[in-house]
Amino acid sequence: MLSLLLSISLAAEAHPKLSWQTCTREGCKTVNGYLVHDRHIGNVWDRERHGDLDYAKDIGVTTSGSTLQQKLVSQASAANNGANVIGSRLYLVDSADQKYELFKLVGKEFTYTVDMSEIPCGVNAALYTVEMQAAGKAPGGVQYGYGYCDANCVDGSCCAEFDIQEASSKAMVFTSHVCEKIDGGCDSSGCGYNPYRDSKDHAFWGTTIDVTKPVTVVTQFIGTAGTMTEVRRLYVQGGKVIKAAQSLSDTFCHYSATDVHNMAHMGASFQRGHVIVFSLWDGNGMSWMDGGNAGPCTSYDVATIEKTRPNLKVTWSNVKFGDIDSTY
Repeated sequence: MLSLLLSISLAAEAHPKLSWQTCTREGCKTVNGYLVHDRHIGNVWDRERHGDLDYAKDIGVTTSGSTLQQKLVSQASAANNGANVIGSRLYLVDSADQKYELFKLVGKEFTYTVDMSEIPCGVNAALYTVEMQAAGKAPGGVQYGYGYCDANCVDGSCCAEFDIQEASSKAMVFTSHVCEKIDGGCDSSGCGYNPYRDSKDHAFWGTTIDVTKPVTVVTQFIGTAGTMTEVRRLYVQGGKVIKAAQSLSDTFCHYSATDVHNMAHMGASFQRGHVIVFSLWDGNGMSWMDGGNAGPCTSYDVATIEKTRPNLKVTWSNVKFGDIDSTY
């Protein structure tokens, strides 16, 4: 009955388009993809109860060509409950608008440009990958954003997760979260690198990288034949390529060759395919990301941010995927 109701009430939802590129040393080709929001829209409503999304009006999501903007606060239309919606979580869908786009990342790099200038303490602009199934899950499938999983087992669904970016304008961290098995035994803490925390480089994210301007973020998944050994990070800004002081490796993470959370196990997950997630959310408990020993933030008041700066946004653009050193 639920699937019948979905087909009746939700068939008209239009997914926003987002173009991205696949690259080799010979050049890049454009892929015309789509985005879909997770089945749940914050804690306010979901499509089973409130119908199709107007992405711009209901959740503050707009796209143009290869550019995506996510706004922090939106007021859903009266038809969709009329309440404030905080942030959004979006999945990249294939060019047929039928399945989640799967990325096999070992031996490849993933690149994008992001404008973090409006993102304050306590707001997380995240771009990450999770081992979701390409077809999603019943009853709504990809069309209605079903099938999410991550290393924190949200909604009881567990899977490997790689946080390419969790960041505000005050701090940046990238983190690997491996699961011992499909749908279980996940390392929710993971192994990550934050320059402020791990290298005591308090000037990197803000001065070395000027967060008042867009920056291109390049993540390289080093490995061959599906076996990953390292994850490297580069930044490109003002015509300069800046290499992160630390990469993720078994040595940095203190993983042994038999540790189920090591780079080889994450590489095996990548080779099964990961879905790209764009997320914007906030919380007063964000000191793990940009406070304490992780960043300069000393207090959090997201209620005031939501009230005084509801239109703040993150802007993503120029997503590229391809051979090492081919996307920037």
